[in-house]
Amino acid sequence: MGFIGQWQTQWTAMSTDQRRRAAWAFAWFFCILLAYFVIRPVRETMGIQGGTKQLPWLFLGTFTTMLIAVPIYSFVVARCQRSRLVPIVYRFFALNLLLFWLAMHVESAQVHVWVARCFFIWTSVFSLFNTSVFWSVLADLYDSRQAKRVFGMIAVGGTLGAIVGSLLTSLLSTILGVQNLLWLPIVLLEVGVFCAGRMMKAEPPATDASAADESLESGSSTDSKSADDEPAPGGGIFEGITHVARSPYLAMICLFLLLGQLTGTHFYLVQAELVKEFIPERDAQTALFGKLNLFTQLLTLGLQAGVVGLVLRRMGVAAALVLLPIVCLLALIGLGLFPSIAVLAISDVVRRGVVYGVTVPSREVLFTVVDRADKYKSKSFIDTVVVRGGDAISGQAFAFIRQWHLGLAAMNALMIPVVIAWGILAIYLGRQQTRRAAAGEAD
Repeated sequence: MGFIGQWQTQWTAMSTDQRRRAAWAFAWFFCILLAYFVIRPVRETMGIQGGTKQLPWLFLGTFTTMLIAVPIYSFVVARCQRSRLVPIVYRFFALNLLLFWLAMHVESAQVHVWVARCFFIWTSVFSLFNTSVFWSVLADLYDSRQAKRVFGMIAVGGTLGAIVGSLLTSLLSTILGVQNLLWLPIVLLEVGVFCAGRMMKAEPPATDASAADESLESGSSTDSKSADDEPAPGGGIFEGITHVARSPYLAMICLFLLLGQLTGTHFYLVQAELVKEFIPERDAQTALFGKLNLFTQLLTLGLQAGVVGLVLRRMGVAAALVLLPIVCLLALIGLGLFPSIAVLAISDVVRRGVVYGVTVPSREVLFTVVDRADKYKSKSFIDTVVVRGGDAISGQAFAFIRQWHLGLAAMNALMIPVVIAWGILAIYLGRQQTRRAAAGEAD
């Protein structure tokens, strides 16, 4: 009853408009994560079809695609109101899925290989824009104190979508076939656009942070303001990049994400090698990954439902952010000493559960204290180019170091200083967010 009681207290403290907005945000996140977790197994199949030895180059291809996509996205953001931006982005990706569905029906083995490689890269791009746009809008609508109260609740919607998406895919893939599965996310993205529109129409006025927070705490309601009243952020297409270069705070967020991606990609590649060594059968590998995904999502649900909000409110952003580096440090030591499937499974579920259950909602709180243009432009650059750049760097570094014929224990040892530096940065960044929130500053 502890977690349920906390949720009931927070929910009843909101006004009717605030509850409506949170509910539509919950539904929006549910739809887009459900869509992604239907697409994700298709990507894994395509990755195998495109050649597993090509994975480091596919990471590099994803990074290159991001360098092209982010300026285009910034161009659109500069000229679109929030109420127009969301349907443009998600319907663009839905159209892409329709084109992939058509390409998958071409009777040519060579075409299938290239479609598989393109789909792998496209999915990596989509996965980041899919959530980046969502959290950009929420960071624009909620101030720092409100975000600490409701982001964990809203994030549960995404986790439930991930669970349902995984179950639907396992049930429908043999019935519909891989190609026809793509119709499900096409429909879900459109439903998500509808939910986003309803959420933005339910938003209360953009009052000062203290008044908005008092409204959330007391449950008092204010007059509604239409999303159409929000002007487009404006500026040039490279403004997000230049803001990152000029802002120490945004630069620290970039470094935090970069170190996180270096660590995450290292675990991904170590996992691939251990699974290949201990479980050679492809069906058994798929079964293992399915179980790991399910347990990860269940842990994520528990953390989002009752832990992340409590940690953010009582211990602060710094404590929430440093939790993942601590878990990764323990996982590196455990896998270095006991490289087994059991240790791999435990470390993978706990690590990814903390990522999605604690770190992601906490990380989004960091953007509640920057100005509006940075919530869309700089955030999209950080969430896409920086994240996929970390993947590309880590993948190439892993392949290079493997040429030295080092064992996995030695490679894990090399990552320990990186994780320690990451943890120190997490504490520093969390404290900076707290100071900025208290002072009401924004770059």
